[in-house]
Amino acid sequence: MYDLTRREFIRQSALLTAGIAFISCEDNDSEKESPGQLSGNSPSKRVIIIGAGLSGLVAGYELTRAGHNVTILEARSRIGGRVFTIRSPFSDEHFAEAGAARIPPDHDLTLGYSEYFGLALDPFYARSGSYVNYYGGKRTTVSTDNFLDDRPWPGSVLHKEYVKLRDGSDKLPYAFYESLEDQIHLSTPVTSIEQKSNGVVVRSVDGEAIEGDRALCTVPLPVLHRIQFTPSLSSEKESAKSGGYRYAPSTRIYIQFKKRFWEEGGLNGWGNTDWPEEIWQPTWDREGPRGIIMSYLRWDRAQEMDILTEEKRINFVLNRWENIFPGGKDNIELGTSHAWVLEKWSGGAWASPTADQDEALGDHIGKAEGRIHFAGEHASSYHGWMQGALFSGLRAAQEIHDED
Repeated sequence: MYDLTRREFIRQSALLTAGIAFISCEDNDSEKESPGQLSGNSPSKRVIIIGAGLSGLVAGYELTRAGHNVTILEARSRIGGRVFTIRSPFSDEHFAEAGAARIPPDHDLTLGYSEYFGLALDPFYARSGSYVNYYGGKRTTVSTDNFLDDRPWPGSVLHKEYVKLRDGSDKLPYAFYESLEDQIHLSTPVTSIEQKSNGVVVRSVDGEAIEGDRALCTVPLPVLHRIQFTPSLSSEKESAKSGGYRYAPSTRIYIQFKKRFWEEGGLNGWGNTDWPEEIWQPTWDREGPRGIIMSYLRWDRAQEMDILTEEKRINFVLNRWENIFPGGKDNIELGTSHAWVLEKWSGGAWASPTADQDEALGDHIGKAEGRIHFAGEHASSYHGWMQGALFSGLRAAQEIHDED
């Protein structure tokens, strides 16, 4: 017998809740244990996964390791879905996150797979310099210790408990990709999924038909209408994909400066405003003179930015920031932005249903319908987190693995 660490206890509890049995390292010396390793023996199946976001990748990875024949079809020209690290047009290896960024300490699957793949973790928030609050037209500063001992929102863990993946969140999806590269087909949007008594037929935009035993659909609900299902999906899923399950608008604007001029005043490039807005310096711990500051906007403020051109978004934010970080206009080098509502294959940043929507539809989002299974952060209780994508992907993978 051995004592469970808190992380191991949480991990095992989460997997058991999803119906995924855990396997200790002591039980499996022949192969490195993964956090979501599938349990039990199962005949090999042909599995077609729609979407190479984190839920599709983790499902594909574990199903492949369990002996199944996996094909992954991705509409975008990249993997990762809403785990998207922006590297261009930034200089000196700076980068910023368009999507998933911070990781709380109880997200055992995210932390577990990071450890499994040997990915380094760093503190998310800056450990030195003063933070800024800008409310009612007045700028105040917050000491590092006071900020780190506070929370980004009520009910959250403390700022100081959040971590990030060193060198970018996309390191995690690309860790899965290394084992799945030959099975992933990029720029291959799926147009239809036909379910038959003995299998499924998935057709892509180029007309190719792929036959399989099971399909796993990880497509975000706002763009699920792009796929024709035969027979039709349940009334609950039809309602959800027709706008009945709300998604959050979120837009981020990034500005690269030739030097970190804010440090001259003892600031670290982070803060909050009453717009409302979170301000991050994503590569605060990278050496060199340059720096990136990012405006993280949600809901109404994001939608206000979405109707502007990118140039106007950048200028609008830069003008506002003159009251927060004076001197920005004299030091700007470039800017860019990302709006999830406007992205063709996302249609929103994360699932954020109203209480009524969640009560009516929440339990149906992730339910399998015949030979078609469903996953994604929207099909979990961890909306908007990498943990949700991983959790639901593993749940669906175990469902498929257990089927005769």
